Amino acid sequence: MRINFEYEKKKIEYSWGYVFKGKNYRCSLIKYPTLYKNPAPGTETVEVYNFSPKTEAKASVLIIQGLGSRNVYFLLWMATHLASSGVNTSVLILPGNFTRVEHGSVSGKSYLWPDIKVMYQFWEHGIVDTLTTIDLLQQQNLWKQNNCVLGYCLGGMIATIIMAFEKRINQTILMTVGGHFPKIIFESSATAFARKLFAKGFETDYYLNDKEKLFKIYKEQFLKVRKMRLTEILNSTEIHPLFKIDPLSYAHLIDKERITFINAIFDKTLPLESRKMLARELKGSKIYNLPIGHTIWLPFEYVLARYILHKVNVYDRKVVKKLLIKEEIEDPLDEDTTIK
Repeated sequence: MRINFEYEKKKIEYSWGYVFKGKNYRCSLIKYPTLYKNPAPGTETVEVYNFSPKTEAKASVLIIQGLGSRNVYFLLWMATHLASSGVNTSVLILPGNFTRVEHGSVSGKSYLWPDIKVMYQFWEHGIVDTLTTIDLLQQQNLWKQNNCVLGYCLGGMIATIIMAFEKRINQTILMTVGGHFPKIIFESSATAFARKLFAKGFETDYYLNDKEKLFKIYKEQFLKVRKMRLTEILNSTEIHPLFKIDPLSYAHLIDKERITFINAIFDKTLPLESRKMLARELKGSKIYNLPIGHTIWLPFEYVLARYILHKVNVYDRKVVKKLLIKEEIEDPLDEDTTIK
């Protein structure tokens, strides 16, 4: 079964409107029709929150959200402070999440739905939307040579795949990310709904409901996959379809010098071995094991924001101080009015 991350490159027509501003930045909501050819109903419009510093941007950061909706608010907070520090920061809302949930579904569920056609649709769509967001930022002269992608959870898995073939990204930070889809399906708390479906007799292809068989196939085929070229992974009919959306499959194709892998030691969402396997495949990257959980790091984003500034080479005392500035949300239509 083939997976397709291709799309027709062209000038992107978009809408762009200010939604709020702070002392040192403006936030705009950018919307444009997805260039993915098979979007699920309700996901057809790409949404990007772009935070522009009021001074000339020194660098660019693209933040790709994690599975679900709650993490988006924390990531938007980080974007306000990075923008205040002189970095143009964009937060991409992935299809199937937050305000882009497909009709009749739940935020994030389709990326893990135990049906290969459904999973492929959303992974393809998420990757195409990420690439076209970079296209649009380039088109508007907002994507600097000095840039970084921060991928959290699902966003990190998508970023890992993209890094196997995308050369416009200078640095990537993978935050609480893992691989090995069989382990995620049968051992992650995020896929408990799938295991309940299996218990009720949910029918699925490719042994997705057979743990023993699926693990055996993965073990036998992974040695072959990790030696494949990109086109072979995408087009092969001889490997299990899950490999084509698994970060493990693409890790050997990535320039490790462009990767920082941050593992949350107390992560209860992704299985330990899932995270360990991806870290091993990314050997040669900067790898940090921190005493945090999958979500409890979010209130401590100041530390991560400082690290991002370091990665985009704008780190100094004056800039770091701006991360701590308490921003008031102001009326975007009135330079002198503050919304209390």
